[in-house]
Amino acid sequence: MRYRIGTSFVALLVMVPLAVAVPLMALHKSADQENKERNAQFQKLQKEFQNSVEEASKKLESVQSHEEARTIVRKLSKEYTARIVQLAASAPKDKVSGDVLFWAVDNVPLEGSKVYDLLADNWAADARIKKFCLRMTQMPHEAAAKLLQKVSEENKDKDIRGLAVFALAVLSKEKSEEKGDVQAAGEAEKLFERVCTEFATVKLPRGPAGEQAKSALREIRKRGVGKKMPNLESEDLQGNKVQLKDHKGKVVVLDIWATWCGPCRAMIPHERDMVEKLKNKPFALISISADAKKETLEQFLKTNKMPWTHWWNGQNGGILQELDVQFFPTIYVLDGEGVIRYKNIRNEQLEEAVEKLLAEAEGKK
Repeated sequence: MRYRIGTSFVALLVMVPLAVAVPLMALHKSADQENKERNAQFQKLQKEFQNSVEEASKKLESVQSHEEARTIVRKLSKEYTARIVQLAASAPKDKVSGDVLFWAVDNVPLEGSKVYDLLADNWAADARIKKFCLRMTQMPHEAAAKLLQKVSEENKDKDIRGLAVFALAVLSKEKSEEKGDVQAAGEAEKLFERVCTEFATVKLPRGPAGEQAKSALREIRKRGVGKKMPNLESEDLQGNKVQLKDHKGKVVVLDIWATWCGPCRAMIPHERDMVEKLKNKPFALISISADAKKETLEQFLKTNKMPWTHWWNGQNGGILQELDVQFFPTIYVLDGEGVIRYKNIRNEQLEEAVEKLLAEAEGKK
């Protein structure tokens, strides 16, 4: 009897591993199968996205307005962002999800921050993030701020961390200029200082990060949001000396431009409407031309209605040198005390900023 019990017990012990092994094998097979299915879904997603891009490109060729174009892109963005998030969020740490997310930030016009947040929570330490961070140093997205912060804290590669910190600095600088946020300007200053201290040798497309950070710091400290604009001097179309202090007490927009600049010319219709709308307000729009010859500007104004103040600087020196102008148009928005409140904003955003400063001035009275 004891023998039988013992034998039965031994038999059970022998059988247990076999009983356990069967479901484990099944689980492994299921996981492999699931991985294949997810990878197939990813490949399908890529193919369908490419087809959608081709269809959208054909539609964009015939649009009549910027709003129509934005509608087409928004539709594409909304559809594929949702599909990417659905596929990656089901198993955010597995290889397929990583592949999906890194493909998405390189190829898809993403909506919101969900894709960036999935990367932040699961892939901030991955070496593949370097390409993304490098791109963010040139064109940072506010939706990616959490991801950049996580990369700066968690990635083991010093160069990648440096790229993330530089991108965060640029993002804060742009926020200060577009929203008139003095606190963001201070944050940008701290981040650029960190770049100079810790990541000066990190390579960027335009040179070492440290040199670019120093340049950005000079701009923030001299001409950043919250700083007083110096009394700029130039000449008008009649050759008379003109200066900024002649407009003290007014909200002033300085538009540094040239007739050959396409984006500058694109602003003219909205500037014309804004000037007409605000003609009875304490407001001045001053266009400062960087055309090589004054005659070029004069001929342009004969065929293009621009009924506001015009200064001619020429293509070198003067205001261009004093403000270290790097691109056209360069825009400064000043309050009645000559303090820089916004920078490099255009069209509706520019008009909203001007109206806000005018209301602020009226409130003080």
